[in-house]
Amino acid sequence: MVDLPIRFNDEPHEALMSVWWTSLMLKKISTKIFQPELASEAQFNVLVLLKESNKPMTQNDLSRKLLVDKSNITGLLDRLEKQGLLVRTNVEGDRRSYHVELTREGRRVVIKLDKRYVSAVQSVMGELSNEEHHQLISLTKKVRSGIMKQLEEA
Repeated sequence: MVDLPIRFNDEPHEALMSVWWTSLMLKKISTKIFQPELASEAQFNVLVLLKESNKPMTQNDLSRKLLVDKSNITGLLDRLEKQGLLVRTNVEGDRRSYHVELTREGRRVVIKLDKRYVSAVQSVMGELSNEEHHQLISLTKKVRSGIMKQLEEA
């Protein structure tokens, strides 16, 4: 077991920092999984959403589903398009909107990376039982509900 680098006197604070610290560790793993093909897990997430979508998605769709600011999604898409992994086409009747789709190369890359990703997920989550997976899912849903309340109040 890996402890947090600091001790906390406040258990709710320690629990939240445990989630935060774990997410930072996951981010480090994702860098190793996705390089050299991609620069970030955010790029992978875009490719996965496009792969799983039955139809082209707009930049707004991607932004909403990934919880990424619209200005940041543009930069992500620019880099992926430059790599030849996706293509943007104008949305008929809306000059400010684009449909985003994977290219053949984008589909090949995301399928390749998805295999590495699934293997890493199995390795990391293999430490937990099925019951613990369900508990973790339930608990993180509750944390997200608390986060949503804070965002709505802000």
